[in-house]
Amino acid sequence: MRKRILHPAVLFSLVWLVVISAHLFFSFTVLDELPPLSITTYLVFFIGALSFSLGAFIETIMFQKGSLVTEMPALEISTGENKISNRLLYILLAIVVAGLPFFLQASYRIFIASNIDNFFVGLRSELLYGDEDIGPLKYLFAFSLVVFAFVLQSSLKKQNLNGRILVIIGFISTMIYAVFMTGRLLFLFVLAVYLGMRFIHGRSFSTKKVFGLAALFMIVFIIFGVVYGKGGNIEGSAYENMKPAAEGTAIYMVASLNALDKEMQNPFLVNYNGNNSLRFFLKVAKTLNIIPNAEVSDLIPDFVLVPYPTNVYTMYSPYIRDFGIVYAWLIVAFLGFLQAYLFNKAIEKKTFRFSFWYSLLLFPLIISFFADQYFSLLSFWIQFAVFIEAVILLNKLFTSRKW
Repeated sequence: MRKRILHPAVLFSLVWLVVISAHLFFSFTVLDELPPLSITTYLVFFIGALSFSLGAFIETIMFQKGSLVTEMPALEISTGENKISNRLLYILLAIVVAGLPFFLQASYRIFIASNIDNFFVGLRSELLYGDEDIGPLKYLFAFSLVVFAFVLQSSLKKQNLNGRILVIIGFISTMIYAVFMTGRLLFLFVLAVYLGMRFIHGRSFSTKKVFGLAALFMIVFIIFGVVYGKGGNIEGSAYENMKPAAEGTAIYMVASLNALDKEMQNPFLVNYNGNNSLRFFLKVAKTLNIIPNAEVSDLIPDFVLVPYPTNVYTMYSPYIRDFGIVYAWLIVAFLGFLQAYLFNKAIEKKTFRFSFWYSLLLFPLIISFFADQYFSLLSFWIQFAVFIEAVILLNKLFTSRKW
């Protein structure tokens, strides 16, 4: 794959290699009660990686054959999609920044409703289990991430001080939204988009930067685990938080593998109704009364002890529960095909649409060891699709002579 570490097939295999190696390491250190995985579970992961790579390889071969008969650079120039309006950048970024006070005010209101002294613990508790909700303001995170990517692409193309300042403003704004939504995995959205856009449009990109940013992400992830009361206590000292923070991070990384291993021991695991991986479509069909009796599973699974508590079962779990292991491998192969398609299109055309989708879908790929975020987040992907197309349409209007 031309030594491209962020090629989907390369990255998918690398992620699983790191996680399975971490599982072995943690079982002898901070999670010494963690049992070994069965051979069957290892085969699911191994053949899953082969399936993903096979799907990506097939798409790449098809793409290369198509490139021989189609002169894409000429098409790219004629579409004008790579022109970015500076006026639109300022307007979009102004909307993102202007929304921050309202978002923070809503967050404070939710914290008050929680009746918990610690701000972030109370905010997180109420958002997860309470009756209060941020409301339409919750869409500002997705919008800010699209704007950040749009600003970043512009900066990478023009390479000037003004562009860098806009990127910093966009990054800080997006991170504030992510922090106050109290989901640490949202930080990974920002990292994925940054890595992907830099990889596609940056003039210099190295493997060292990937691993450096990954290390920085882990540090931020652990720190905010303490801030949110997950794996530590902000009132304790650094030494007191060291052990629970390390254990909490280790559980995040590898307990899902054991959860799937334990789940696969259930002889009645497969239900053949699709209400896990196809949950979004069944919910829409039930709401529209197309399938009024459709069973829709809960989005958040039950906790299981492995013996550490976890309620995530890797990306394979919903596919296996629906139609079995072979179905899971076929879905993973399709995802490999899809992500390679976006990768190849982004590399060739370098338009905002393909660049952003390639970058955005690095998130569910990187988090595949944790849980399925492809099909379970379909409503989230629709939000992004609306914002992406709106930005592209506005950019065309602003770069035309009419505006």
